[in-house]
Amino acid sequence: MINFIKRTNLFLIISSVTIVVSLLLVLVFGLKPGIDFTGGTVVQISGVTTQDGSEVSKDEVSHILSDQGVDVVSVSTGFELRFKETSQEQWTPVSDVFAQTYAGYVQDSFQTVGPVLGQELVRKTLFAVILSSISLLFYIAWRFKDRVFGIAAVIALIHDVLVILGTFALLGNLLNVEVDVMFVTATLTALAFSVHDTIVLFDRVREVKRRQPKDDFETVMNTAINSTLVRSLSTSLSIAFVLIALLVLGGTVIRWFVVALLVGTISGAYSSPFTAAPLTVFWHRWKKNKSATTRSRNT
Repeated sequence: MINFIKRTNLFLIISSVTIVVSLLLVLVFGLKPGIDFTGGTVVQISGVTTQDGSEVSKDEVSHILSDQGVDVVSVSTGFELRFKETSQEQWTPVSDVFAQTYAGYVQDSFQTVGPVLGQELVRKTLFAVILSSISLLFYIAWRFKDRVFGIAAVIALIHDVLVILGTFALLGNLLNVEVDVMFVTATLTALAFSVHDTIVLFDRVREVKRRQPKDDFETVMNTAINSTLVRSLSTSLSIAFVLIALLVLGGTVIRWFVVALLVGTISGAYSSPFTAAPLTVFWHRWKKNKSATTRSRNT
């Protein structure tokens, strides 16, 4: 059996550094909100090639849009066009120009999101994260009859959120990656996996305590980590392999959705045994030392 608990301080330092670095990345670089949050229009086009079948550059497509008076936000690889909110009637003449210029031109999708809807989505996203954190705190504290379990689970949740946000703040700065509603979906899904692992670990702690009532808390926690770690890693690796396959073969549409899920899965697999568990051990050590100090003063 591996003694993870003797490295409690090391795990807490790693988690603390990860949280601080992720928070700094978010504060320094910020997140690049997509049209889902800011409002605007997204058009996906294909068949944009010359008469001899060679590819057309993004600059050439941007030039056509500018000539037609379209305020372009971005033109990505695969020709996903993003610009300020535009109606279908305003876009139709521009689409006709593309059709005349490129014989194989096809408009695959046209989506417009108003700024009011974008702001509402931001509010709902924040509300969902806050509500889930509070619910998790109370549920785990009630379930395991100890509020420190709830606090540790929420801190592990915050750790995972910040890792995902920090990663995308860095990607936004380096690769101009935007966050959209798919990013929110991936983040909440990854957090669900993380919370599940944490609850499984704490439930195993309760079982070990019932079977081995004479063992101290550190021994119980170490036994619980060892008995759940293989299962947790097997589940996380299975998810990671599927996500890697989607990342390689899935195309550009779901690329960053998959990346967010992958980062969240890796972070969640780490945070349950090596953030939440060490926090509970640290708390019980502090509580035990405090009780010993109080008894020594009384005597």
